[in-house]
Amino acid sequence: MRAVTPTAPRSTGGPRLGEILVCLALAVLHLALSAPLRSPMIFGDEAAHLGIARFLAARPPYPQLASPAMGWTPYYHFGYPLLLAPLARLGGPLTLYHGALAVNALALAALYLILASFARQVLDLPRFDAGLAALAASLYPAFLMQGNIAWSESLLITVVALLLVSFYRLVGKDRAGGTLRACLFCGLAAFAYAVHLRALALVPLALLAVVVLWRLGRLSGKAVLAAAVTTTLAVLAIRAVDAVIVARLWAGSRQRVTALDLAARLADPVGLGHSLLALAGQLWYLTVASAGLFPLGVWVLVRIVRRGDTPEKRLTAGFTLATAAVLLATSALFFGEFTRADAAIYGRYNEAFLALFLVSGLAGFSALLRRHRLAAAALPVVLTAVLAATVIAFQPKGVLALVYNLMNIEGIGALVLSMGGIHLLRLSAIGIAAALTIIGAGFLRPRAASILAGLLFLAGGLGVQRWMVPTNHGGDAARSIPRAVRALGAREVAYDLSGFAADEYFAYQFRLGDVPMKIFDIRREPPPGDLVIAAKSFGRNRPGARLVFPERYVDQALWVLPGALQNRLAHEGRLFPADPAAPLPDAACRSHLAWAGTAPPSVLNAGESRTLRLRVAHRGAEAPWLPASVLKTDAGAVRIATVWTRAGIRVAEPRTELSWAVVPGDEIVVDLLFAAVGPDGKPLPPGHYEVRIGLVQELVRWFADAGDGTLVQEVEVR
Repeated sequence: MRAVTPTAPRSTGGPRLGEILVCLALAVLHLALSAPLRSPMIFGDEAAHLGIARFLAARPPYPQLASPAMGWTPYYHFGYPLLLAPLARLGGPLTLYHGALAVNALALAALYLILASFARQVLDLPRFDAGLAALAASLYPAFLMQGNIAWSESLLITVVALLLVSFYRLVGKDRAGGTLRACLFCGLAAFAYAVHLRALALVPLALLAVVVLWRLGRLSGKAVLAAAVTTTLAVLAIRAVDAVIVARLWAGSRQRVTALDLAARLADPVGLGHSLLALAGQLWYLTVASAGLFPLGVWVLVRIVRRGDTPEKRLTAGFTLATAAVLLATSALFFGEFTRADAAIYGRYNEAFLALFLVSGLAGFSALLRRHRLAAAALPVVLTAVLAATVIAFQPKGVLALVYNLMNIEGIGALVLSMGGIHLLRLSAIGIAAALTIIGAGFLRPRAASILAGLLFLAGGLGVQRWMVPTNHGGDAARSIPRAVRALGAREVAYDLSGFAADEYFAYQFRLGDVPMKIFDIRREPPPGDLVIAAKSFGRNRPGARLVFPERYVDQALWVLPGALQNRLAHEGRLFPADPAAPLPDAACRSHLAWAGTAPPSVLNAGESRTLRLRVAHRGAEAPWLPASVLKTDAGAVRIATVWTRAGIRVAEPRTELSWAVVPGDEIVVDLLFAAVGPDGKPLPPGHYEVRIGLVQELVRWFADAGDGTLVQEVEVR
């Protein structure tokens, strides 16, 4: 075997000021991306982790994270919520949620320092080049977007990278102090398992690694024994805590995937075939989403294993490859069927190890791949084509056209959004083009590859962000019943399982905060309280039940049963009439409108539009305002009208929807489109216009006819 000429030693000291500043800048970027988010978006996942954090912080009431109406329930480990638990003591659910986003920002920003260290020590890059490659990898779209979600993947990415750098530290030092380093290394692997169920294979892999180091004479038998005991105790402790959490929060769970289930799949030819197909899809995803850097990173690490100039680098490169292999295998074994397009190319769990391969692929342009330029260019092209053909040929017919979950494929999220679906051939072509562009730039100037990859990744992340923010806001507005519960000062609320909807179920538990939610099924038992969250049809079969608050987009509503509470709410004008489309009483047609930010401009160009924020307050009594999209008809719904008048003639009167039902005394802020555009979509003719903004009950009357005020603005259209 030909030896590689040793290169000049690289600096292996701690991070310098410039690297710390880059890390802080990345933290600011993550916080800026998450700042517009209002509440959890993926409630089944996010509410579980936040609920466990509340439990670990001993902050009742605790959520019930499995519903008896669910046939199967996943389980989430407690490692990530453990970091969030102190935040649960600081305030309510939204405080905990935003605190989790801050923890994500710090964890993912720290990833940069870990990657830079790996690039210097294992890949032998100069400090500046190592920092540049680490920065590019840190901007990978999924890493940017994971920080916007309160789930354990945000932490697992950093933990896996830290585990690999920890292994290098374990191998690179002399035997003195090896016992402590071995215990810390195996303890970190156990913590990765505590963070995420699919990291379970890292524990035996870490134990195998310390045994190999012992056989190579790099660790003492005492160190191996101490590491084994530490790992065993850590896993037992993790399982014990898990058992307590399952018993307390997952009381309704009837089925969970276990290690035995995965082993059984290996022995089943059909299950194994599905897993191999899932593996092909995930490898395709990693290749395309990384713009070809993933297979190049594999090649670089394999070459280091074979020809690295020090045993430390060879062993660390080998352990990095083994870590990726076991995580890939574990993720593939979890797939027994493909019910959505994203399941065919699932990449979320494999991105836990991807960062090291992105840096390795970029490092290859400096030396290791320069003698094999044609092969390096051909590798991602051929691999993408072969894997795409495999997925298309063997995937069940029509799967790629089914509804997908963008959260599982964030690395290509921007492309999928622009195409309107998961079109493998087009995505493959774009991935190949991106790979060839980066490879061409890298062989001209190695640093150019890092710069170009970083820019492409950043653009992809910002592209997904343009979808994530409005989606988050839409989900926030669609689940507003807890606002009504808090406004009523309720001490508890019941939830009817006969109208069970998974996302809403988790959302209400999270948003109710300190108000406990009692679970019942109206088909088997009476409601355990006066306030009930149920389907919008609940009142048809419950004589005397009155509607308090309906959701806009989902079939859920808040009802109050006959009794003292219903009488009080009726007296306060907080109940909807039996016919919600009936005309509102005059007393309910009283509002206060004010701009929440910039006022409308006095001059607009024809066709120009501005998005303004309008504060809308219910200053009336006797009845709430019902927003559109709650009923099957718009009749009776309350909207905001922007009436453009020229020379006494109405030329346009666009509508703006209320965010949710508004009760007397409540206030909301809406985004209002202020546009010099006619009803036909054409620009308004130049001239002077009077614009009046007020409320209208559709097909009934204008609030102004009942004496309500309006906002008036003179606008010149040029």
